[in-house]
Amino acid sequence: MAVTFPRISITVDDNRGMGTQGELSTLSLGFGIHQAWIYSAMFGTTSIFQAPGSPFVPGGAESHVSLVFLISIVVFGLSLLFAAITDQKLLKFYTAKRVLVGAALLTAIGTFAVFAAAIPGTVGLIATVFAGVSTGIGSGLLLLFWGVAYSRHGAATIVVNTAVAIVIAVAIYSLALHVLPAPFSGVLTACLPLLELPLLWHLTPVSYAVRHAIPIFTPLPVKKGPFSVRLALPVLLFGFALGALRSISTQFILPSSDLTTQLLALFAGGAATVLLLITTFSIDKRSHWDFLFRPLVPFIAITLFFLPSLALENSMVAPLVLLTGYMCFEALMWVFFGEMAQKFRLSPIFVFGIGRGCLALGSLAGSLSVVDPSFLDSLTPFGEAGGAVLIMFAMVVAYALLPRVRDIKRIIVPAGDRETGVIAYFNRRAEQVAWSARREGADDASGYDADDVEDMLGTLPTPVPTPGTLYGGVPVNHLNTGVSAGGTNASVGMGGGGQAAAAGRGSAEGGGLSAAELARVAPGTSAAAETAGAGLSMRRDMAADSNLSDAERSRKSGRFRSQCETIADRYLLSRRETEVMFLLAKGHNAAYIQDKLCISKSTAKTHISHIYRKLDIHNQQELLSMVEEARED
Repeated sequence: MAVTFPRISITVDDNRGMGTQGELSTLSLGFGIHQAWIYSAMFGTTSIFQAPGSPFVPGGAESHVSLVFLISIVVFGLSLLFAAITDQKLLKFYTAKRVLVGAALLTAIGTFAVFAAAIPGTVGLIATVFAGVSTGIGSGLLLLFWGVAYSRHGAATIVVNTAVAIVIAVAIYSLALHVLPAPFSGVLTACLPLLELPLLWHLTPVSYAVRHAIPIFTPLPVKKGPFSVRLALPVLLFGFALGALRSISTQFILPSSDLTTQLLALFAGGAATVLLLITTFSIDKRSHWDFLFRPLVPFIAITLFFLPSLALENSMVAPLVLLTGYMCFEALMWVFFGEMAQKFRLSPIFVFGIGRGCLALGSLAGSLSVVDPSFLDSLTPFGEAGGAVLIMFAMVVAYALLPRVRDIKRIIVPAGDRETGVIAYFNRRAEQVAWSARREGADDASGYDADDVEDMLGTLPTPVPTPGTLYGGVPVNHLNTGVSAGGTNASVGMGGGGQAAAAGRGSAEGGGLSAAELARVAPGTSAAAETAGAGLSMRRDMAADSNLSDAERSRKSGRFRSQCETIADRYLLSRRETEVMFLLAKGHNAAYIQDKLCISKSTAKTHISHIYRKLDIHNQQELLSMVEEARED
């Protein structure tokens, strides 16, 4: 029996019709588990697994930074950068279900290997290297899957789920640190990648495309060189600041056994969540990530002033403020990459590969810098506040270098025939599933409403008039109706009292109607006969369409998809807006789109209004005309 989770929607409306909806879903739980693994396996290695500190950092064996962490974070960053380079070339690999399973297993096995890192000698060294490499590669692949899953949603949904995920991660990390004794805390940590696997399994794009028959649209291509440089520089600086705050939070504040500190951590998580939500739902809905950074970056920078107060005993304010700032910062960077991929329909593998890869390498430098607090203080003339000032300076410079919307628009390559072979394969697979479902009558059994009539025309049986009436001028008692289904002709006899037998014979031949089906579709009045003639030609067209070869169907569907994609490219529609526009162009309404994309009705209507505003149109008919003109172009 499948387990279903309720979707919680947060809606904010304004008087300009620019309301925003954010939906809380399994994204938050799954990503929260993944983030908890990062905290426990990477930053809690020395406490949860009792692994020795790295001899390559100040403090040696007493250091909070383990050799496993150093190897894993370097491999993690390099793996993501490699994924960004290979992006569309290995797209089939990066979205394959078997790769997802393999990544989760590799991460779990590598985490279990951390237990052997404490063994002295060659065995311990081998286990350390294996644990670092396997967790780095495995977690890098898992992060790409999460990036792709998040990039299919709007900014508000990304913010809601990310903020809640950080709170879940902190709660699980605190549980592993303070509630479960060793080695059970380490076992829990190693099992976390397996716990997130079923959640992530249902959020990957291939299964989504096949299940719903929505095409995967080609990402907008960018000039990768300029884009990478433009993104990498600020992200490296942000990573330095984030790494410092993360290490302070996960290795100094949260490991405290004081119950008050743990309660403060949960309170800080709630405060960060509320702050992110208020900021997101308050800014102009036509704005992008740079407007989200404007209020949050100064707030995070201000929290750094409490860093020198952290060493004071019985200080409750400093841990609370620093944890709140860190959680906002962690969520903000994830929202940044997710919204960038979503808003401009960029490849999430490329965006998260470059972004999270550079962020990881920058955070490594930040983590190492706070191992010896006097090191940062010595770099500035500000004494004990020198470290906070340096981290703040890095954030200010990073924000100044942050790519704005206009910068992204400049490096987008003009549209053309860009569909890659892998994306074409995914779309053909989705089309085959859709056509197969129509032939087998799956759509008829799925309970679709009247808005699905276009898809159902090819599967519903031809209306059967009552005996004695006329069907297109021919007496029904003498009429045999041929229904083509997948190339197999089945006759349904309509003569006198032999209807049930003829129907059963047709069904046995593999394509006719059973007696029960005949009774279900036979109208009780002659009203159906009056409409049968009008629907007959349309059904003949659909029957002929169902006999097209796979190549012909693919070309026909591909032309329509290309027309919609041309409109989306021209007006820079987001990923979700492109999917909604595609369904609108097929003639569907908001209720159908809601069910098809598994979103709330208000979210569907908001997407539709945003599409109309971006395209400068007012109704669905104008959209249909625009798509038709795109074919002529």
